[in-house]
Amino acid sequence: MNVYRSAALGTACILAGASGAAADGLFSNGQFTLGLGAFASSNLYKGENTDAGALPFLSYDSDRLHLGWGGAAYHFVNNEDLQVSVRVAAGDKPDFPENKPLFAGLKRSTPIEAGFDITYRFDGFYVAGSAMMDVSSEHKGYHAEAKFGTEFALGQLGIDIGAGARMRDGKLNNFLYGVSASEANAQRVAYDVGSTTEPFVDMTVVYPISDKVSVLGVLDYQLIDKKVHNSPLTNNKDRYSVGLGLVYSF
Repeated sequence: MNVYRSAALGTACILAGASGAAADGLFSNGQFTLGLGAFASSNLYKGENTDAGALPFLSYDSDRLHLGWGGAAYHFVNNEDLQVSVRVAAGDKPDFPENKPLFAGLKRSTPIEAGFDITYRFDGFYVAGSAMMDVSSEHKGYHAEAKFGTEFALGQLGIDIGAGARMRDGKLNNFLYGVSASEANAQRVAYDVGSTTEPFVDMTVVYPISDKVSVLGVLDYQLIDKKVHNSPLTNNKDRYSVGLGLVYSF
């Protein structure tokens, strides 16, 4: 699973189907959102170029609860200005190319992560942050994100544009892009990535067809830290993900 494709579609579906309600209760003002998107994204690993395909989406959202393929979250605070949540989700797992000698013998399992998200909105802008840590002992690392953005309408279009930075510690980076001493061989040298911070920009555009159906587009572009680019497993200096989808909320 590519975390950028799934996260982008999940965020866009929530934006397209959000009720904006602020009543109390675990299931107050709940609604389901179904989506199907077509995505293309770059792949950092050597021997791979662009991934493309279709990605379905299903979620349930209420004033206090989010359930979806991106995980489960409980909102301690959820109003027009501030949302504070705790979240449990599957973490990113490397999509190592198959049948290529460079990646032979590299084994990774999907981690389970727990952490928090916070978003504060003011005057058409917002600041957001999140932090997630592996609780399954797959890599015992963590990652965090900080973002500043704006939301506005342009005719019928709802637009969200943001920029920020994504940080990963060395344990997570080695899980994704590193080579341990025991994994080194004639095809790949041992490599310790270390911690990284990578800037990004993203945009989500939502066009409502009706009260229940919306078309959405998503874009995410990120510069890759030199320490990741220098890994014997990778070869790109940037990463992108684009997508177009249709969502139905009820």
